[in-house]
Amino acid sequence: MAIAVGSQNDAVISVNYLIAKADMTIATLIAIALGLGVIVGVLAILSSWLTLRVKLLRVQAKLKKLQKE
Repeated sequence: MAIAVGSQNDAVISVNYLIAKADMTIATLIAIALGLGVIVGVLAILSSWLTLRVKLLRVQAKLKKLQKE
């Protein structure tokens, strides 16, 4: 699938972003955007998981304390 998309999108375009300007193929731009999207998604999931893990540890500690009483 990726090879088909890359082979059909070989036109060079000029991309202006905040600090620079670059000439790249559309396939490269799609790959960069997809990669950044995956990284942002994984970071969001890890952040949520870490928050839930901390809450779980707190509740487990509280339960352990209550069971000792």
